[in-house]
Amino acid sequence: MQTLGKENGFQVLDVPGQVVPPKQRPNKSKRLYGNAEITDSGGHLSPHMLHQPYLPVNGKGGQDLSGPYEVVEGWPETIMEGWRLAGASGIHVVSPDRVMVCTHFGLVRERLTPLVWGRNILQMEGSPIQTYGHMEKKPEHFITTYNREGKLIDSWRQHDHRFGKVNRIFINPYDADEHVWIADSEKQTLFKFTNDGSELVMTVGEVQARSIPDHPWKAQDIAFLPNGDFYTLGLARVDRFNKDGELQSSLLRRGSGPGEFLDLHGIVLDGERGRIIVSDRGNSRLQIFDNDWNFIEEWPNIYAPYALRMQTDGTVWVGDGFTSKFLKYDLNGKLQESWGTWGIAPGTFWGVHWFDRDDEGSIYVGEVYGERVQKFRRRPDVSPDDPRLIGPLHRY
Repeated sequence: MQTLGKENGFQVLDVPGQVVPPKQRPNKSKRLYGNAEITDSGGHLSPHMLHQPYLPVNGKGGQDLSGPYEVVEGWPETIMEGWRLAGASGIHVVSPDRVMVCTHFGLVRERLTPLVWGRNILQMEGSPIQTYGHMEKKPEHFITTYNREGKLIDSWRQHDHRFGKVNRIFINPYDADEHVWIADSEKQTLFKFTNDGSELVMTVGEVQARSIPDHPWKAQDIAFLPNGDFYTLGLARVDRFNKDGELQSSLLRRGSGPGEFLDLHGIVLDGERGRIIVSDRGNSRLQIFDNDWNFIEEWPNIYAPYALRMQTDGTVWVGDGFTSKFLKYDLNGKLQESWGTWGIAPGTFWGVHWFDRDDEGSIYVGEVYGERVQKFRRRPDVSPDDPRLIGPLHRY
């Protein structure tokens, strides 16, 4: 074994050892531990870290926060200084230069500290781990649109007064006029607008949906059929309406057995394969039905399936709102891929509520607890054929 000496930078210590008092010890790394330059609002220090790069350099080092993607930092731009999106709940990508976003409550106060890592972010005064439930909200900018650089190009301020808690935003893929549909789960109303938002053309609420105490109707999610009919679902009921918003039929099944529901939160109409997939969030599962709503099977132990999407090839993706994972399942429900990291640093996730993809392969993720929308592009060291990448998504 090689002897380590002066030529290696080592030396032989010939001084007596002693106990060094804490005050004489050098400070730990300022990147990882408390320093006087970064404190919370009360002046307290603790282990922390600001956001840092995480990708490999020349193929070495780095780590995986966002699977095969890297975050596009600074997207989108801040709408109003000192405020951020209050629970980004829905995204509809028309094109890379028209990305429509809805939020639960408009805007919420910005975080009081730039810290994103370390134990103190969970317990410090002014902790950044706070959501709209504990922060001042501003009911403005519920519906916004951004271009590829993240610049705000439109905000439906004229309709802010209509909304309470916006949950989804869609454009009917079978509608030549491309009306915009918005689901509000506080006002319990579906809104149908012209494509530019200049005119409200239809609403559907609890009266039209024949909401009843034992089975209240909730405007949680929407899915469209080629003939103009559409489904809504929420809580423990599924409803079918015609193109004029008239209720046709309802499926009322509260429970945890096969074909029963608790807190429905997503639907996929897979006409090519003759199946309907629903996110039965309250039962931590997906349920599979045929086109006549006959139960086929369940895919269990998917903890909090907030966001349910399907690729055009039938592959199913779930964004889990609690575990912060993106989960990929094959046609038979077998888990194929899983990636994602919980957190508030750029590139991590907290409360994934919806995601969409543009035709250039970038994805957009809305987080109701992280209270932001993030744009991701494929990492330069990742192959275009990487199975972790989200492919073209089915519109329904």
